[in-house]
Amino acid sequence: MNFQYIETLSPIKVLVVNPLSPAARLTIVKILSGSVFGSNQLIDLILLVYFNERTSADIFRRELYGCAFSCSNTIEISSDLPNISDADVFCFITNFANPNYIDFDDIDSNDHFDTMYLIIKIANNFSRPVPEPQLDKAIALNKDKAKIQDKPKRPIFVADGLVAIDILHSLSKNLPFDVFFCPTPITTLAKSVLADYLKVKSYMINDVLAWAANDEVFHLEIEKPLIIKDKIGDVGKCYWDMISKDELKSFNMDHTQFNASWLKKDLIEKVVAVSKKNPYGSIFKASKVARALKVVWTTRSKDGIKLNASLGIISNGSLDTIKGCPYVLPLVFCGESWSVNTRFEENYHLRGEIKRINKSVIKHHEKLIPYCKKFLEENVLKQAFVQDDESSAFSLVESQRSSKISE
Repeated sequence: MNFQYIETLSPIKVLVVNPLSPAARLTIVKILSGSVFGSNQLIDLILLVYFNERTSADIFRRELYGCAFSCSNTIEISSDLPNISDADVFCFITNFANPNYIDFDDIDSNDHFDTMYLIIKIANNFSRPVPEPQLDKAIALNKDKAKIQDKPKRPIFVADGLVAIDILHSLSKNLPFDVFFCPTPITTLAKSVLADYLKVKSYMINDVLAWAANDEVFHLEIEKPLIIKDKIGDVGKCYWDMISKDELKSFNMDHTQFNASWLKKDLIEKVVAVSKKNPYGSIFKASKVARALKVVWTTRSKDGIKLNASLGIISNGSLDTIKGCPYVLPLVFCGESWSVNTRFEENYHLRGEIKRINKSVIKHHEKLIPYCKKFLEENVLKQAFVQDDESSAFSLVESQRSSKISE
């Protein structure tokens, strides 16, 4: 018999905020099963919960241990406010109705209050400088075979939407802008709409690049050829080079039904219509968060790999976007750094769209941050922190407003 052995890597710490939500549970299963960080990466999981959720969290922990996931090393339950040195990866799964946009005219709900309270309180506690990289030595009887793994120089913060990363970046201290990430549903919805319109499978459509302020204000570009297996060949200057004549004919369409104008206008309108139906079910959200985290981690853990993905980040000012504000942008990941994909920067239509996106971004940002600072003053700073008897760390106390949480 052929027995194969794959050496496991030293554990990394993954802290999940709001881990008892359905989307977080599914994300955790993906993480512990090895589909995010790799099948040989051990995980020290930290479940961050309120005090009154510890019983439910313990039941969930025992269930996870019972599954005997291959990547599970330890599972800890904590109610202490985390510092940035407490984990390598922080996952924020919120209960916002739309994680990419807040309707300030309709926010009077317990779920919204609890989520805002939790994120703001944690962000306010992130005050320590980013730690220097350290070597983590695996415990082994034979020290010559001890596995030494370089941890990422900086932690990774992955949330389920632009709202959370905007709050975390704006209210936390000493955290660089380029460690915050979130997925976007736009690229997936665009592929789904295109596949339905052309009567093909989604995987047959080439990569979709997105520039966005939220789920309704965005711009899309699709790599050529639009259908991956399509062969355009030499075409005249007047011919649209996204799809071949033969491929278009196979769809029983002509250029009056499917053209560049359709992609710039009709496709956007159809994706907006779908996004307004709120696609953020638990499975969809967990899938997008896991995929985003996998992209970010892969290039950090494997040398020489570059990956392209459209993700939510805090802008560095590229492509005339507003530095320090949250956007969805097409990114190129390499090592621990990322850069904005500039392939379409000379596209005049895109330049105009970015101006439109900027207006939406700054409008929402200028409403959100003052709202959060006022929320911080009224609901966090004025409340006395409750000190844990067994720890010097400040702990998460229940919000006063929630009907689900009692003092």
